Amino acid sequence: MVPSLKLKLTLAVALLICLTAFTVSTRAENSFGIPSFVAPGGPTGGEERCLQCHQGIEEISRSHPLQMGCTACHGGNGASEDKDEAHATLIHDPKAGTGKRNPSSLKVVHLSCGQAQCHSGHPDESRNHADHVRKSMMGNLAGMISGLRYQWGGQPGKEAQYGIYSVEDTDGVIPESAGALHRLEELPYFNPYHWRQHQTAPQGAPRKKISNHIGDHVLRERCFQCHIDSPPPPGEFRSQGCAACHFSYHPEGKYLGRDPMIDNTQPGHPAYHRITVLPSSNLCLQCHKSFLSQMTTEKFSVPFPRRDRQGKLPFPGSGQPRMDVHLERGMDCIDCHTQSDIMGDGNIYSRQFQAVEIRCETCHGDSQSYPRTSKIQNSQDPAVRSSRHYKGFRNKVGDAMAVSAHNRKLTNVKAKGKQFIAYSKRTGKARLIPLAKDQRWGHNIPGHQGKLACTACHSQWVPRCQGCHMTLTSGKGDGGKPAGVWNPYQFTMTHEQPALMVGPRGKVVPMLAQPLHTLTVLDPRDKKVPVIDDHGDSRGDYRQWEFTNAAGYSGSNLVYGTQPHSVSKHVRSCESCHLSPQTLGLGEGDLRIKHKTSGRHDQFNPLVRTNRVLNKSKYGPRTKVTQQGQAIAGAGQPGARPFNQEEITRILKVGNCIPCHSRYSDRIYLDMEKSYQFANNIKHRRLREKILRKR
Repeated sequence: MVPSLKLKLTLAVALLICLTAFTVSTRAENSFGIPSFVAPGGPTGGEERCLQCHQGIEEISRSHPLQMGCTACHGGNGASEDKDEAHATLIHDPKAGTGKRNPSSLKVVHLSCGQAQCHSGHPDESRNHADHVRKSMMGNLAGMISGLRYQWGGQPGKEAQYGIYSVEDTDGVIPESAGALHRLEELPYFNPYHWRQHQTAPQGAPRKKISNHIGDHVLRERCFQCHIDSPPPPGEFRSQGCAACHFSYHPEGKYLGRDPMIDNTQPGHPAYHRITVLPSSNLCLQCHKSFLSQMTTEKFSVPFPRRDRQGKLPFPGSGQPRMDVHLERGMDCIDCHTQSDIMGDGNIYSRQFQAVEIRCETCHGDSQSYPRTSKIQNSQDPAVRSSRHYKGFRNKVGDAMAVSAHNRKLTNVKAKGKQFIAYSKRTGKARLIPLAKDQRWGHNIPGHQGKLACTACHSQWVPRCQGCHMTLTSGKGDGGKPAGVWNPYQFTMTHEQPALMVGPRGKVVPMLAQPLHTLTVLDPRDKKVPVIDDHGDSRGDYRQWEFTNAAGYSGSNLVYGTQPHSVSKHVRSCESCHLSPQTLGLGEGDLRIKHKTSGRHDQFNPLVRTNRVLNKSKYGPRTKVTQQGQAIAGAGQPGARPFNQEEITRILKVGNCIPCHSRYSDRIYLDMEKSYQFANNIKHRRLREKILRKR
C-alpha cells in the first residue's frame, strides 16, 4: 500500500471514531453525583433533524462544532420532526423566565456543560469549570451572605455558613489555612410564609430551615438579584449560569444572526448563537456596576443604567472621576483577573479576598523584588491550553510566566529577560509592565514597606452612596399592597478620596465607608408592626432598627477593605494621610493634637454634630473610629479593622514633619527614629525657627 493511501485510510478511521463518539449515547456520573447523558439523536437515537428548521444558525464555537449536534448540549429529541415533541425535553431552568433557550443555568448545568468529560470530571482540576462555578463566590454568594448575616447579628462568626444553595467540596484537599470551607448549607428562609412563597418542592416535602431573621429576607428578596443565575433587571439583557458571561447581547436584546426560526424582533435572545470565550469588560459590567446611576422598578432597586447604542455603560456616580489606569490603557477585566478568580478554583471560600488570586505585586513586584515566575514544563500545562483561545500570541514550553498569590501561572504575563510583558487576551497587544523595584523613590520608605497595599496610595477615589434605606411592606397583603415586598428606594452616588483601614490581608487598604443603614418595617396601613418573634434580634413595635454584630460593634455603621479599581500612576499626597482625620476614619472635623503622644488628650470636633444634638452619639455620622482607636464601625471581613490608637498616633506624628518635608524622596523618611531624635536637637529647633521667621 502506498504511503499516501495508508495515511488517507488512517485519517478516515480516526474521523470515523470521532464521529462515532458523537453519535453513541453515554451515561456517566459527574462530580455532582447526577447521571449525565450525551445523546445527539435524543432519547430515541437516530439522526438529528434540528438543522432542517434552524438553517443558518451559527456554529457556537470551534470547540463545539456542528458535528456534535444540538442535543448534546440542549437536550430534546433531535430525531423528531414535530416541534413540540422535539422541544419537550430541552434542558432549561423553568424558573429563569427565559424560555427553553439556555441549558447552562447552574440548576441544570450538570446535564449540559457539566457532563462528564465536557467541563466536569477531568483529572486536571483546571478543566472542571462547571464544578468550580457552583462553588465560586459568584455561584454561591457566600461572601455577601456571611457579611450581612454577621453584621446584622444573624450568625456569631464571620466565616460563611450558607450559600444560595447547599454545596460540598468533595474533590480533594481543602486548604483550610487559606480560608477554604468543606460545605455551605442553603440559606434559611425568614418565616414559614416566606418559605411557602418560594416553595417549588412537591407537596409534603420537608420544610426548609427557618431563621426568623430579617436579614435572610433581605438577602433572598434583594441581594440575590445579583446572583449569576438570576434574571437581569428590566431593560437589561443577559443570560444565566455559564451563558451569563459567555454570551453577548445586543443593547436591545435582539437576535442578529441568520437562524430564521429565532424571532429577531423579540428581545431576550443573544445577539448570535456564539460562545464568547473571552468576555469584554462591558460584559462584566452588566453585573459589576454597583456604583452606577439608579433606576427603580417594582422589584429591582440596584443601580442599572441602560446601555447606549454602542453597548457602552455610563461612568458611575456624579461628576467624572478619573479612569483606572489599566482601563485607560485599553485593558480588559480578564487581562488581570484569572480563570480561577472569576470561575473559582474548586474551593469554597467565605470572602472575596480569599478567592481572588491576583495582586498588584503579581505583575509589578514590590520595592524589594521582581514578580515571581515559573517556567512551563510541558505542552499540557493550563497556561498553554488557555492561550490557544487568545488572539495574537501563544504560550509554549520554556516560557517564564508570572505566578499568582495562589501559586498558579498567569496565562498572559511572562518574563522576557529583565522585562515583564502583559498581553491582551482579546487583542494580543503587548504592554511593558513598570516594576516597583526599578522606581527611584516612593517605594523605599521603610515605614511603608510591607505595611501598605499598593492601592492605599495609588487609588484615586472610592464610591460613596447616600440614602441607603429600605422599607418592608408586611402584614397579610391587604390595603392594596402585597405582603413581604421590599419597596424601591433612590440613592445618589459621589466619589471621594479614600479613607484607609487595615484590610483583611493585614495591610493598609482603601476603606469602603458605607453610610448608616436603617430598616423601616410598616404594615399595609403604614403602621409599625412586630415582625419577628423571640427567635430574632428584636421584639415588639419598632420603626428604625440598628443592628449589633457578635463583636459588639454596630452592624449599621460598616467598613470594608476594598480595591476600588481607581488606580493611577500618580499617588496621593503625604498630607492627605498624615494630616487628614477623615483618612484615618475619624470623620470630617477639626482635630487638635495635644502635647502627649499617647493621643489620650487629643480633641476632635466633628463637622456634623446632629448626633450630639439628638443625644445619640458624641461622634459624627461618618466616624468609624475614635482618636483613641476605639472602633465604632463593624468590619465583617476576617482580620479587617479601623486603625488602633498606636497606629493613629504614629501616622499623625509623621504629620508634624510634612509642612517642611513634603516630598516622598526626602531622606528624613528613610529612618524616622533617627529623624525624631534630630528633631529634638537644638540645631533642628534653631533651623525650624529660622524657616518660620522667613515665612
